[in-house]
Amino acid sequence: MRFVSSCATRFAAIAAAATLVTTAAAVDVDEPAPELDVRLLSGKILKAKDLRGKVVISMIWATWSPAARMELPQLERLYQAQREKGLEVVALSIDENAGDVQKFWRKRGYTLPVAMRSDAFFEHYGRASTTPMFYVVDRQGVLRHRIAGPIAPVKLEQLLTPLLAEAPPPSRVAKH
Repeated sequence: MRFVSSCATRFAAIAAAATLVTTAAAVDVDEPAPELDVRLLSGKILKAKDLRGKVVISMIWATWSPAARMELPQLERLYQAQREKGLEVVALSIDENAGDVQKFWRKRGYTLPVAMRSDAFFEHYGRASTTPMFYVVDRQGVLRHRIAGPIAPVKLEQLLTPLLAEAPPPSRVAKH
């Protein structure tokens, strides 16, 4: 019995240390979010510079996750309703096969941008602890919310309303 307890304690300590290592570099809420270009499954590159001044939701999801699958239709409706107000959504799949994700996306008729997860995203934001996982960045490029698991549509809208009401930052025009 003592051996099992000792092994369990050591495993817990190793797991805690590994968690600290993998999340130590992750951006925290209320810190500037890293700007990352994203290659969408359509082949298009969604440039970070094109997201400046927008409220951006990055959602980590998977075709095999019932909770994530349940959130997608609600996120699609929100995207359609708030896109003109400056909302952008990027769905980042952690599936292994991009073809499966494309098939899933087409079958459901989703229009929000979809991409496969990237190591760069996880290096900057930390590993997702569950699916879905939401990261909300405001118009100034600051990470405002990290949400693990499903969120009620009303609650997500409440979080987004003040962010969408903010004026975009002034454009920075390069001077020659």
